[in-house]
Parts: sequence; structure tokens; C-alpha cells
Amino acid sequence: MSTRPEILFPLFAGLEKLHGVGPKTAEAMGQLKLTKPRDLLFTAPSSVIDRRRIETVQGVEPGQVATVEVTIGTHRAPSGRGRPYRITVEDAKTSFDLVFFHANDRYLTGIAPYGARRLISGKVEFFDGVAQMVHPDHILPPDQADDLPLIEPVYPLTAGVSQKVMRRAAAQAADLAPDLPEWID
Repeated sequence: MSTRPEILFPLFAGLEKLHGVGPKTAEAMGQLKLTKPRDLLFTAPSSVIDRRRIETVQGVEPGQVATVEVTIGTHRAPSGRGRPYRITVEDAKTSFDLVFFHANDRYLTGIAPYGARRLISGKVEFFDGVAQMVHPDHILPPDQADDLPLIEPVYPLTAGVSQKVMRRAAAQAADLAPDLPEWID
């Protein structure tokens, strides 16, 4: 018999009870000493990513994450094996490339059709003096901008666990936590 209140039982279940966490992922999370949803509640992010929207990538430091609204331009398929797929986009002040390696052109033309407006978020890098984003983290229609968090936590990881999985699992664990009254004055 447990002295734990029944309302807390979901926090002490196995990680497999969380959507998107199967036995392999739960085993990998065990490397981080995460075995129950409760453990996720006490896992602090190691840093955060600022995804607040800016007008242009002009002046952004290399390696900094930027979120900009762009108009999708031309798609350029790779000219040979091992070459990247490039999409030219234009923000409020400049144009730059989105770069994808081992890309599926049908998928990319679907999420970024020519002439469409998109909200792009990812790390800005420079190649031959030209700004580019390699594999942007997010590509969304502007009407889905609310789906993009302004500040995104970065959790510690191990092999077999991605940031997306950790964020989703941590959010689900927080949802499992009951709303309890404050017991300290």
C-alpha cells in the first residue's frame, strides 16, 4: 500500500506512458537518470533559444538563431551527388538561401512553395559571404506563428533522444502534474 496520494500516480508511471516515448527512447532516457515523468519535471534546461521574430537576417552574427518572415523564391535542386538543395528566400531587406542536404524535393516544394510567405527559424551561417540557414529548425505559414515558442528550452541529451522528444516529454510531464493548493504561507 502506498502513502502517495492517488492524484500523483501518473507522475510515477513509466516514461512509456508519455506519447512519443517508446521502450527504446525510455531506455535511452535512463542514461540521463530519467525513469519517470516526475524526473522530467526536475530536469532543468541547460540553455534557451530566443526565437523572437526579427525583420531581417542582415547584421545577425554567424551562429545566432534568427526568426524571420520570408517570401519563398526559386528552388535549386542539387547539381550532383552530395550537393545541397537550395531555396532562395527574401526577408524585408535581403535575400539568402535555405540549404538542405539529402533533401526530398517533393517535401520541400510542399512546405515552401514558390511565392509563399513563411516564418523561418534557424541558425544563420555565412558561406562565401552570403547568409544562409542550413536545415532551418522551423518553417511555418505566418498564420501558425503562435505555434512557434518565443523562448525554447534546450535540454541535456543522450544518444537516441532528440530535443523535440525531450521538449514534448517534459511538456507532457508538466501537464500530468496536478494543480495543488499552496501549503506554505
